[in-house]
Amino acid sequence: MLSKKILSSIPNSVRIIRRLAAGSLASDITFQQFRVLNLTFEGEGQTQMAQTLQVSMAAVSKMVDALEKKGFLIREQGSDRRCLTLKLSIEGLKRRKVVTDHVEKTFEKKIKKLSKEEQNDLIKGLDVLDKLMGHVNEK
Repeated sequence: MLSKKILSSIPNSVRIIRRLAAGSLASDITFQQFRVLNLTFEGEGQTQMAQTLQVSMAAVSKMVDALEKKGFLIREQGSDRRCLTLKLSIEGLKRRKVVTDHVEKTFEKKIKKLSKEEQNDLIKGLDVLDKLMGHVNEK
């Protein structure tokens, strides 16, 4: 019963967060491109991005090319001549901050509608969820 609740609540929460993020994007960047910015910020390489986004390496490469042309990403030579590393440019960092700030502010407004007890319960529940995900991720 609890596993069904988790498996229905999390996707719904993710959809809402994605909708909020997409709604705050300017027309010059797609939501998938924003996800590439976010994954770059988190330190993922292009191979990991393709797995995370469930797209081909060619699709990731195309998004990276577009983001680099728009000035949001910078490609740098890695330690190995065959590999490149990605980092956010100043503009990429600004764009990411605008979107994440919008989502956080929206959540903060809505969180205030919960009682203090509900807010504390939510904090405890999220801590337990993080712990559970750690167990699920164990090999």
